Amino acid sequence: MKAGAEERRPEQNQRLQEIPKWARRYAQNRTLPMLVGLAIFTGGFLVFGGLGYLLGWAYVHGERFLAGGTMLVLCGFAVWWLWFSFVGAARIMERITERLYRREGGVSLGAREEGPSPKVPPLAGFLFMFCVAASVGLGILGLLPQKYMQPISALYCVPFLVYLWAKQRPVGSPFMLLWPVLYGLHAILLVAGAPIRFGGKFESLNMFVPVAGYGIVAGLVAHIYSRIALRRLQGLARSPELERGTGEAR
Repeated sequence: MKAGAEERRPEQNQRLQEIPKWARRYAQNRTLPMLVGLAIFTGGFLVFGGLGYLLGWAYVHGERFLAGGTMLVLCGFAVWWLWFSFVGAARIMERITERLYRREGGVSLGAREEGPSPKVPPLAGFLFMFCVAASVGLGILGLLPQKYMQPISALYCVPFLVYLWAKQRPVGSPFMLLWPVLYGLHAILLVAGAPIRFGGKFESLNMFVPVAGYGIVAGLVAHIYSRIALRRLQGLARSPELERGTGEAR
């Protein structure tokens, strides 16, 4: 009996060592709230794009009153969006996370990593929003060719997405790097002449689809991996070796 227990101990120790590893992987890849947040931020992107379009149209047609009013609304929305992005959204995402994962319970990556999520400096968010509004406005004015809108946007979108991921380390999912990678690859393919552009009245989708689409792809890949990690974690917790080890310890 004692010899058998001694033989099983290395296997028990190995499984015990794997539990924190899979718990970390599961916690890192709980991206359902991120997908909800992406839907919200996509709405914000559409508002910025719509206001930029209206501003450009008003300027081209000499509607100075409309252009001035649109500019004020755009600036006001940008200020509110910065507050929402770096203050209000954190509270909302926390509630969404609790609701989406209430059946699975809470999870922590360790005492050293507990606490509020890292905040992105407002300056970085403002510069990103300025680049978005500027590129859209220049496109409407005809100063920026429509076929190069997405490749040019990659010059600031890719660094910003990588920056966001780096700010979330070590709690962020490594799979979220797929977002900037795919977005950058899309830009390279467009410059190379690949037939992956929308034309005609769907021209605006050349920005919207890559931004939202690749974010959804990355989030879904991470979510699927979180399901794999959760099953692995549950399997380790229910393993006969661990149950026998617990019984023997008693």
